[in-house]
Amino acid sequence: MNVVVCSGGTATNSLTPCFSNISTLKGHELTYILPISDNGGSTSEILRIVGGPAIGDIRSRIVRLLQDEQLVELFGHRLPDDKLQAKKEWNEIVEGSHPIWKNISVEVKEMCRSFIIHMQAELLKKIKHSNPFQFERASIGNFFLTGARLFLGSLDASIELMMRIGRCSPLVHVIPCINTNHTHHISALLTNGEMITGQSQISHPSKSLPEDNGIAHSAKFIHLLGSYDDHLKILLDGEEEEEEEEAEEEYANPIYILPELKNSQLHFDKLDESQNLPAPVHRILYINPYGEEIKPMGNPRAISKVKRADMVVYSIGSLMTSLLPILILGNLAEVILESNNTKKVLLINNKYDREVFGLDGLHYVQMIIDSMSRAIAGYRQSKGIYSENGSFEWQDFITDVIYLKNGEIKIDETIFKKHNIRCHQIASSDKMESEELEKVLNEIGLKN
Repeated sequence: MNVVVCSGGTATNSLTPCFSNISTLKGHELTYILPISDNGGSTSEILRIVGGPAIGDIRSRIVRLLQDEQLVELFGHRLPDDKLQAKKEWNEIVEGSHPIWKNISVEVKEMCRSFIIHMQAELLKKIKHSNPFQFERASIGNFFLTGARLFLGSLDASIELMMRIGRCSPLVHVIPCINTNHTHHISALLTNGEMITGQSQISHPSKSLPEDNGIAHSAKFIHLLGSYDDHLKILLDGEEEEEEEEAEEEYANPIYILPELKNSQLHFDKLDESQNLPAPVHRILYINPYGEEIKPMGNPRAISKVKRADMVVYSIGSLMTSLLPILILGNLAEVILESNNTKKVLLINNKYDREVFGLDGLHYVQMIIDSMSRAIAGYRQSKGIYSENGSFEWQDFITDVIYLKNGEIKIDETIFKKHNIRCHQIASSDKMESEELEKVLNEIGLKN
C-alpha cells in the first residue's frame, strides 16, 4: 500500500524499517511529510545567520534512509562541542582534508564539497553584518542541504539531490510540509492566554535563557476579553496567505524579527522535562517575524501524495511542535478529510513530554481533530466557501488509534468506539517497536 507518514524527526526515525516493509519492499510508495519550523539546536544558528526554512528534521530523516554508508557518516556528522575545535574541523571539511572524506569517492566528494563550499561563502558574506556563526554541534548534513538550497533555489530540489546522491529508493519521498525558501515559525497559545513563540521555546527552551523567554506576556489579557479565537484577531492581525505563490513573497532573512526569535537556541536538552508549560496548549499557529498569525499552504507535492495514499500515519513525536505544524495547514487537512477510502492511523506516544503533560488519550485525539477542523474552516473561508455545519465526524480524521498498554497516555477504548475509531493495543513492549507496529499496520491495511 502507498503510505504517507506525517511526523517530526528523531522519534519516528526508529520506525522507518516498519514503514519501508509495508510499502517500498512491496513496490509501493512511501512518503514522509516533515515540518520546517524547528528553530532549536544548530538549526537556530543557520536561521539566525542565513535564514530559510528549518531543515534539521528533514536531514535527520534522510540520513536514516540513505543507502550509502559513507554519506550516512558525512551527513550525520556533528562538529565538536568545543568552539575552537568545531571551527578547525569545519575548515578541514571545507578544504577537503578532513578524515571523513577518506572513504568517499573523489567524484562524490567534490560534488558534496561544492555545496559545502557554497555554504561557507554564504556564511562569510553574512557574518560581516552580524554576530559570528557558532559552529559547535553543527550538522554537516544541515550545511549541505542549506548550501544546495541556496544554490538550486529550491528546498525540494536540495532534498531530492541529497537522496539521489545517497542512493535512496526512488519509491521513498521526503517532503517538507511547506515548499518554501523562507523561515516559518510557530507559536503556542495557552489556555491561560499566554503566548509562547518559537518551536524550541515551546518544547525545549535553551538553558542559556530564562525559562519564560519565549512567552509574550502581552498576550495574557486575552482570557479576560473573551474567546481565544476572536481575540487572536486583535493580537495577531495578520493577513491570510491564500496561494503558495504569495507565501514565496515573504521573508528569507527579514530585517525585523521578534526579539525572542533572535536568541540562539543552540544549547538545550531534549531530555530535560523538569518544567512543564505554564498551562495546556489551546492551539498552535504559524506567525510572521512580527508575531502576526499567517496561514501558509501545504506543499503541493504533499497534497498529491496524500491523494494517492492508502494509509496516512500520524506518527510518534512531539504532538504540538512536530505533528500539528503539518496538520494545521488548511489545504493538507482538507485533502486528508476528503480521502474517504484512506486509513488514517494515529500512533500514541508512550510517554508524556513538556507539551502534553497531563493529557489523557481523549484530549490528545481531540487536540488533533479540533486543530484540523479549525484549519479546514479557515481554508474554506479563504476560498469563499461557508459551511452551515462546521463540525466533522471524528473518523473523518482518524480511523484507527494504536497505543501501548503500558504507556503513560491512557486510552479508554469505549469512548473511541462510539466515534467509530478502532483501537489497537500493543502489550508486548513499553515503547513503540518497529516489528510490532508493522504487524498492526498490516492488519489495519487489510480491513475494509
